[in-house]
Amino acid sequence: MIDQYRTISVHSSNLPEIGAALTDVNAAAALAKIADRGALRSHLDLEAAETALQALLLHENVHVLTHAPKVDFGTGIVTYARQDIGARNELAFQIMSVAKSRDFLVAPEFLTVEGGCVISSTSTGSPLIGRMADQLREGRPYWSENVEDAINVTIEMHGIPAYLTHPALVRTRLGEGFAKQFYKRVRQPWDEAVGQIPKIVCTFSVPPLLAITLDRLNNRVDLATVIADLRSELEPSRKEIRELNQIVTASTTETEIAARIRHINESFDAIVPESRMTNIQRRRRDALTIQKLAKPIIKFATGFLTKSGSSFEQVLEATKGVPGLVAESGALVDRTVTAKTFSGLLRETEALQALVKHHLTDTEILSIEKSMRKK
Repeated sequence: MIDQYRTISVHSSNLPEIGAALTDVNAAAALAKIADRGALRSHLDLEAAETALQALLLHENVHVLTHAPKVDFGTGIVTYARQDIGARNELAFQIMSVAKSRDFLVAPEFLTVEGGCVISSTSTGSPLIGRMADQLREGRPYWSENVEDAINVTIEMHGIPAYLTHPALVRTRLGEGFAKQFYKRVRQPWDEAVGQIPKIVCTFSVPPLLAITLDRLNNRVDLATVIADLRSELEPSRKEIRELNQIVTASTTETEIAARIRHINESFDAIVPESRMTNIQRRRRDALTIQKLAKPIIKFATGFLTKSGSSFEQVLEATKGVPGLVAESGALVDRTVTAKTFSGLLRETEALQALVKHHLTDTEILSIEKSMRKK
């Protein structure tokens, strides 16, 4: 419980060191829908589920952010008027428990009730003043600029990444580190790559972490087990990400730090190109880069391989579709455990249109398509 209305600052926290992150109730609830056949209604459900997966797969501890006013009901009872009762099913709690999750409750204001009505608040201009006490947990969403500020300040004071779905809370923050850096550098090329796939089953795309998860599912009810297994496989990646974060604050020159970050980002940038290479492209690339053969020897080798005496440049052109990484993507990916692991996971995913057809009902597909038209 964080009584933000009376908090000036957080003196110290071990959350960054243990690899903690925050997500929100909506993201946790959306992820649980993946296990409930027929529950998906919008493309926003897919994105919210992806948001939860970012937190769960890339961080050791994930807490669920929620907010509520603290209330003195005038009857000797002082408690939090929670807004999220019933918003998550039991599976949502079970899934989040694999990351030692607990609710991270922020109280932006303290209310005083008299005669069953809110008469005062620590927040100037609170929209809750005048509301009946029995309506605090229902009706209009509990939101205002002060609530937004209180939540944002709380997150920033703890200095850990936040994976949130409310538009007012989605922003760049202190403490995000390499986990978000990694995901951003994977998501854009992923969207570009899958966006070129002909739309047969659906026009929407499945984001990368959700695609990996769906590919592991034989049945949607196995979601919790699959996520637990993926978290276990990705433990070395999470450890590496925490270690990479220490680079930025290392006692060395800015030039050295910039060089090391560039070295890592190049590895992250190679994940999707490496995963999209066909077996033929990969074999051709491997044949050309064994021991970094000198150009004359490569020319000789290509003539032997293709029986056509193709020039070095022609061979490179033959591997188009993996621009700029013909001879390097494998080596770049191998620079980091995280890049190598995820390039393998993405390479193994079944065709996205096939995943959608297998896992989603016709009604879900139509509902998501309809939501896309309203986007």
